Amino acid sequence: MNPFDRLRREMSGYMQVSILAALAELDFGTVILANGNSRSAVELADHCSCDRHGTEVLLDALSAMGYLLKSGAGGNARYSVAEEYTPYLDSRHPSTFIPMMRHMACGQRTWARLTWSVKDGKPQEGQSSILGEEQDRISFIMGMHSIAAKLVDGVMQSLRKAGVLPCGKPNPRILDIGGASGTYTEAFLKELPGSSATIFDLPVGIAQARTRFRGSAMEARVTLVEGDFTKVSLPTGFDFAWISAIIHQMNRSGSRMLYAKALDALNPGGLVGVRDYVMSENRLSPMDGALFGINMFVNTPNGMVYTYGEIKEDLEQAGFVNVTHAVDVPTMAAVVTANKPE
Repeated sequence: MNPFDRLRREMSGYMQVSILAALAELDFGTVILANGNSRSAVELADHCSCDRHGTEVLLDALSAMGYLLKSGAGGNARYSVAEEYTPYLDSRHPSTFIPMMRHMACGQRTWARLTWSVKDGKPQEGQSSILGEEQDRISFIMGMHSIAAKLVDGVMQSLRKAGVLPCGKPNPRILDIGGASGTYTEAFLKELPGSSATIFDLPVGIAQARTRFRGSAMEARVTLVEGDFTKVSLPTGFDFAWISAIIHQMNRSGSRMLYAKALDALNPGGLVGVRDYVMSENRLSPMDGALFGINMFVNTPNGMVYTYGEIKEDLEQAGFVNVTHAVDVPTMAAVVTANKPE
């Protein structure tokens, strides 16, 4: 592809993103599927209290992109969700991608202010979605679950291969810091049948975890603790602390604070695992990590992506030893581990 065509293609990306964001926020896919996977534009617009013409042009664009199928013409046209996308565009389905799409739509609004952020050196004032701030927070939590659900099996396999699991102790006690709905907690409990776990997170995350584990076979093995690790100490007495996709939300002083609290939470010899992007020393690869650095810049006051050298230095500053780049992959599934001294 020549340079001009590449620029034109990449500059037009906002169009597809905006179309998919509207689909997710209006939940059109779910409504269509809930009505026999067949709706006209008028039926859908009236059901969702939307403008009829706006609904029609959005449905036509989604059909042109291949996410929907259109049959008939004019006022008799019917729309259905393409079969391969039905699990992901149905907000009722366990594999739904709708919450993550909504979260990314919120991100799109902050990315649109990137130029101002670069000029000012700080995030710009955010704008909530049509769903409101509370639903945006829930979308973030559940969006993280939808991504984690796709990553978790590979991460568990990588941790086994690297010798991180089974944590070096029988029946380990696990602390999932900022564990949200408990995707990784559930995976650890399955991987380590004699283990128990505590999820420590803000109330909105704990609420999702409570829903996840209530009535399950694992409920008795999970303790849920509400709290803000930037303000209070973590529970203590653990053999393994898991810090998953957290450090990119803070600067180095913040990460050192978190590592120090994780150190205090662990028993002597205990292990910490830090999952996140791990950047090359020149910060150019992986490219997805460099783009994610922008995401943190426009959405948080202090967020950043880290090199292995920075993570190692910060863990050691907090008091950890034996720092290892245990899982070296060019994604957010990279893992750095370290031990609390015996």
